[in-house]
Amino acid sequence: MLPLILLPAMPCDERMYAAQVSGLSDLTECRVMVVDAQSFDAGAEHLLTSIHGRFIIAGTAYGGCLAIETAIRAPERVAGLWLMNCNPGAHPDLDAVRETSFRLRSGQLDQVLEEFATAAMPDTAADCRTVFIEMGRVIGAEVFARQSDAALTRRDHWDKLSSIVAPTLITWGMVDRFLPTGIGEEMARLMPHAQLDMLEGCGHFPSLEQPLLTTALARNWLLKHQNALT
Repeated sequence: MLPLILLPAMPCDERMYAAQVSGLSDLTECRVMVVDAQSFDAGAEHLLTSIHGRFIIAGTAYGGCLAIETAIRAPERVAGLWLMNCNPGAHPDLDAVRETSFRLRSGQLDQVLEEFATAAMPDTAADCRTVFIEMGRVIGAEVFARQSDAALTRRDHWDKLSSIVAPTLITWGMVDRFLPTGIGEEMARLMPHAQLDMLEGCGHFPSLEQPLLTTALARNWLLKHQNALT
């Protein structure tokens, strides 16, 4: 099977996908890649030049947006797509993005991380909020700010989703406060070979909040499409 490239949400690291790397390693070579290019164009180009041949790409939130950008830019390279709680449109609030970047560069990393953790995950996921904050502190304010800057360059790809013919898995946390379930449902409707799985009680980060279920869904999907993904 082709390698599986896992793109974390901002500002997360390989811990976002620890359960998936462990639970899928007998099926595929899992590589977690943290991308902090200051534009989505540059991020996609970095991925395409860093990886040889065809691959499967997965991403959560920011990482999912970058996965979509890469799949549209190089459909011949992306054999499969796994998306979690991401928006294929342009960012809806560019002023908020600029404010986040400014705060991060003004010494407010901990405050921003606390706010993001509270908004991204339900109260029942307190342990996951702690892990998120720890990841953000390790990633650091400048990398987080560059990832935030990149959101200013995100293009609207809603009209291109129907052109993505690769097998696609969409895993969606249903209590995400950032993105409503309707976005995931509309993505699945537009993408010709998409499978949508909704996770009850899960927020913005399925792989972190419900790791066993998320891994099982991905495993079943990989096995289902193993002929197309080799």
